[in-house]
Amino acid sequence: MAEKVNQESAIGTIIGWGSLGVFALWFAYQVASPLLIGEQWAEKQQDAIELVKNSKPLGNDTLYDMIRAYSLKAKENDFFVGEFSWSAIQKDGPEYEVTLLWTEGEQKKVALWRVNLENKEVRPQGDAASLPQRLAAGPPKKPAGS
Repeated sequence: MAEKVNQESAIGTIIGWGSLGVFALWFAYQVASPLLIGEQWAEKQQDAIELVKNSKPLGNDTLYDMIRAYSLKAKENDFFVGEFSWSAIQKDGPEYEVTLLWTEGEQKKVALWRVNLENKEVRPQGDAASLPQRLAAGPPKKPAGS
């Protein structure tokens, strides 16, 4: 008696393993892509800070030049302005958060910007939006008799 030989089609195996291969490549891309994008923009804090410093919020002078002029006017008016400290933190890919801390008289001040290094966009947040106008107006005058 002859035994019946069970022959399976190779097409099912090819489709099964091919689908698994495609899924593995897609999954690797989904996992690796954000890591590679984040790595591309990592350690660019100084670039983010420079982008804010070199922005021209009122169209003429850079923000950094406005801060220097404000400090000089404050010194002429015997008003203390100092301890400027810039920092930046990477949020997501090319997105950074840039912070400026300084002392004005007896008060500590903070300004915050969101920066996108990819498209060079600088977005002031909160008090940073009015900072250029305050800088242009100059420091407060010291009260007479002080």
